[in-house]
Amino acid sequence: MTYELIAFDMDGTLLDSSKRVLPSSERAIADAADAGKTVAIASGRSPVMIELDQASLGPVRYAICCNGTVLYDLEEHRVVSSASLPREAIVAALDALGDEDAMIDVFQGRGFFCQPSHVDRMPEFGLGIYQPMYRATAWLVDDVRATLLDPSESYQKFIFHLTSPEARERVVAAMAGVPVEMARSEVSSLEFSPQGVTKATGLLALADLLGIDRAATIAVGDADNDLDMLRAAGLGVAMGNANERAREAADVTVADNDHDGCAEAIRRFLLGDEA
Repeated sequence: MTYELIAFDMDGTLLDSSKRVLPSSERAIADAADAGKTVAIASGRSPVMIELDQASLGPVRYAICCNGTVLYDLEEHRVVSSASLPREAIVAALDALGDEDAMIDVFQGRGFFCQPSHVDRMPEFGLGIYQPMYRATAWLVDDVRATLLDPSESYQKFIFHLTSPEARERVVAAMAGVPVEMARSEVSSLEFSPQGVTKATGLLALADLLGIDRAATIAVGDADNDLDMLRAAGLGVAMGNANERAREAADVTVADNDHDGCAEAIRRFLLGDEA
């Protein structure tokens, strides 16, 4: 099979444990572009977060952001398309959260909102490594819950970062029957996006935009919010550091994110036509 498009998750995949793009990945991305192939990002991050690493991404034009709810053009710095959450799902999620201690991120267009008090406490939510990025990119508001409930605005995604996996599961249980996509991420985070919208739908939308057949796509990831994408792509590739569920959803596995796994995926499958 000849593949034309490869989409990489970022955290735990294209980014190493220090949140950097490896030189081997940079070289492989450049070689793929020279060969006329398309390399894209498929991340839970907002566009503004991805733009922080844009210099390292080289000739990557498109990013599937916010778990598939935003398709973004990194070259023109514009939102190509987006899908927003219904207000009913937002209200239900906040009711399910109740009095649980949580940091909340609210994603809109190319950026995201959060509270300064939450950013200061990020290590408590297991997110200390992301603190510099949040300080550089977040739109800060005094009351993020009020922002999320603003009826005059629309949002594509939000995240509850809780203090433990057990707290996360309490929220998941309280959301039973609510029509919304939920994805577990990090140690105890829970991501919400519109029902039926995932990284998989984002990947297929980008493939359609570029005139690429689904069978000619590759998806690379490591975590639960990558599962649909790994199953939907022509070839699903799990990183060596991927969790068990991602490994089961993928067709093949490459080295981990600290040992050139992304370069391996490009060279073996996108450029080498290995099935």
